[in-house]
This record gives sequence, C-alpha cells and structure tokens, in this order.
Amino acid sequence: MRSIPLVPVPTPAARPWLSRKLRRDLQEAGAATVGNGVVALQTLPDASASYPLVAFLKAAGIPWVVEGAGGQLHDALVATDALVATEALVATNAGVTTGAPQVSPAVVIYGSVLHAASADLMLGTFTSGMLAAAGCTPEFMGPAEPLQEPWDPAVLTARLRENMPWAIELVSGQGFAGAVTAYRTEAGVVEAFDVLISAPDVDALPDPAALEAAAVGANAQEIGLELHFGASGLSVPAGREAVKVPQLLILGPSLHRSIPETLLLQPEGMAADVLGQAPFQHLAIRYPAVSAWDGGIARVTQQRILNAVQSQ
Repeated sequence: MRSIPLVPVPTPAARPWLSRKLRRDLQEAGAATVGNGVVALQTLPDASASYPLVAFLKAAGIPWVVEGAGGQLHDALVATDALVATEALVATNAGVTTGAPQVSPAVVIYGSVLHAASADLMLGTFTSGMLAAAGCTPEFMGPAEPLQEPWDPAVLTARLRENMPWAIELVSGQGFAGAVTAYRTEAGVVEAFDVLISAPDVDALPDPAALEAAAVGANAQEIGLELHFGASGLSVPAGREAVKVPQLLILGPSLHRSIPETLLLQPEGMAADVLGQAPFQHLAIRYPAVSAWDGGIARVTQQRILNAVQSQ
C-alpha cells in the first residue's frame, strides 16, 4: 500500500483500544525501525477500534491495516469501494432519497489553534472551550485507555510539553472520546483535538452556530463538524472511518484566502460566509444538512477545499 515497507504491530483483540501496552509496543516498533519501515497497527478484518485509538493513530500518522484476500494488507482507515456502494444502497433502500432519513449515530468534531510559544502557555483550554460549544465537558484524560485521571489543563500542559515536539493525550467525557495533540512549528505551538460524540438523535447534534461563534472567539485555525455513519457507539469498525458527511468547516484567517470560489458552490445547497472582523476573519463553509450517508459527495468537495488550503 506504500513504497516504504510496513512493519505491522498485531493485536488479536476484536475491540482494540489504546492500552499502555499497545502504545508502548507501537513506540518501541517505531524506534526499532527508524528509516527502515513504517509502523502500522494490524487487527482482525472485523475489528472495531475505540475512537481514542483511531484518533491517536491519525494524529501519530500510524496506519491501521487489516489482512484481506490473498494476504494483502489494506488501509482500515479508508472506506473500500464495496463498503461505500453498500452504504449507498442501504440508504436508498431505507428511503433516504425520498425524505425518510436515518438518524446519524455519531458526530466527529475536530479543530486546531496556533498558540504563541511562551512559558505560561496553557494547553487544553482551546479544546475544552470548543467542546463546551458542542455541549461536551471534558472529564478524564491520560496517555492510554482506560482514562482515569481527572481533566486538568495544567497537568495536560506539563505532559504535552514533556513529550514535544509531538505529543498526544486522550480525552473523554459523557458521550464522547478522542485525542488532544500538541506540536511545535516555526510560528508557535499548535493545539489540536479530534473527538467522536455519540448522538442518539438529530436534536442532540451540536449547534453549528455555537461552534462558529466559539471558533471566531478563539481565533481557531480550523474547526470541522461531520456526521459519522461508520461509527458504532464510540468505536469505529475497520473500513468505516471514512464514512462521514461534512456539515461545517471553519477556516481561520491564514487558511481560506486562496480557495477558488467555484469550490464553494457544490454540492447544491452549500454556502460560505465570512465571520468576524478583519484581520481575524474566518470562513464558515456550511454543507447541505443531511442525516444519512450521501455517497461521499460532500466529503469529496471538502477534500478539494482542504487540498487548495494545503497548497498555499
């Protein structure tokens, strides 16, 4: 699946989570193979990973692979064509296209902010503020599951500082779980988060307007809200992490200036507004409201927007 050899770290668990042992195994494998391969987590094809593990793998750039027919390893974070076709067929058969939507089981919220590097920098306050706008309160944190330490930005900051230039901690609360990341850049310190929120019904989804206001107030670099149709509770089966439908994308002042206007016109019903006052203006991109899998249309559009941002 890539030119550099994969070095799988296998786990036989049907429902793997980021235990201290697994995190240590991944770190030790990475240290032993520097320059000679890419460490990957390998699970059973039907495994369902906890979202903190999924968020950790994405933040650390560690592939999640499963063995397919013929012994080939496949990327478990990417939806297969067969899965996407099946999801679209299920949605059609359920009457989604005729106005009988299915309720999304979960929501993903992710975001980042650039902090000025300073001795008194407190990490975690941006994450807790954005989660509060989504109706969530961080309760527990830690380097591995199960999370048992009370959420404490001061302790979080000390641990993230200790593990920089790239540090990842887990976070959870009532109905949500994920990861907080901090890393250094030439411009400062980036704090980022990625959490999955259980959503029992459409009325329980986070309010996009509250997220927009919080993003502008915090001068966020990026905030995203997506319906996750591949999730099962607070875990994600192999091959379903990409079955998501973007609902909101907010880009900070340094990211949105070069996006071609033509990208903001599709799919039908998409809208974009500039928020805040110059020079701290943010672009809010709102996708058509849905409550069922859209076949990947909005996701493709969002990827084109992000590609334009990354090419600046």
